[in-house]
Amino acid sequence: MSSKLKASNFKFQDFYQDKTFEFILTQIYTCYTKMLNDYPSIENNENIIRNGLYKKYLENNQIRDELKLTPYLFDTEIELFNDDDTVIGRTDIKVYNAIERTKNTDCYYIIECKRIDGSNTLNKKYIENGINRYIKNEKYPSFKNVNGMIGFVVNPIDIEQNTNYFTDLKPYQFINNFKYTYISNHITTNSKNLTLYHLMLDFSMKIII
Repeated sequence: MSSKLKASNFKFQDFYQDKTFEFILTQIYTCYTKMLNDYPSIENNENIIRNGLYKKYLENNQIRDELKLTPYLFDTEIELFNDDDTVIGRTDIKVYNAIERTKNTDCYYIIECKRIDGSNTLNKKYIENGINRYIKNEKYPSFKNVNGMIGFVVNPIDIEQNTNYFTDLKPYQFINNFKYTYISNHITTNSKNLTLYHLMLDFSMKIII
C-alpha cells in the first residue's frame, strides 16, 4: 500500500478558478502575517489559532477596512443542518459577500482548518476530517464549486515535502512571495465538481512547546 493518501483523482483542466475567493484567501494570509507579528506565543490548539485569526483580524473593523474586506462577512463555528434539521457539522470559517447574502443565503464559501505537524496522524485527519467533509456525501455544501482548507503548521517541518503526502494537492501560487498554496480537484459523492484551495500557514515559531 502506498504511504500517501489519495482523496480523489485530480484533473487540472477541471480547476474552477475563483478570483474573489483568491482575494479573500490572500487577505487571510495577510492577517496571518499580522498574527505572527502580534502574538508572542500561540497555544498548540486548532480552535485557539482559528479563533485568534477570526476575532482579532477578520472581525477587526480597522483591519477589514485596511484589507478591503468590508464587503465580506465572516462567521465561525456555524452549524449546518440535514434536511431533517439535525446538525451535520460546524464550519471553521464561513464567508459571505454581504450583498449576495441578502439575495441568496446559500451563497457562501467554507474554509476548514486543520493542524499539521508532519505526522501521519494529522495528515490523515487533514483528509478524513477535512477534505472528505466536502466530498463524502457533501457534508459541507459547495454552492460556488469552490471551498478552502487551511493547514496550521505547528511543528518546524519541510512543508513542501509534507504536502507531497497528499497526492491530490498541486502547487498553485496566487499570493505574492508565498509558495505554500495549492489546489485540488474532486468529484463529490453526488457527482459534482469541486475545487479546494489549500493554504499551509506556518505557526511553528510561535507555538508553545
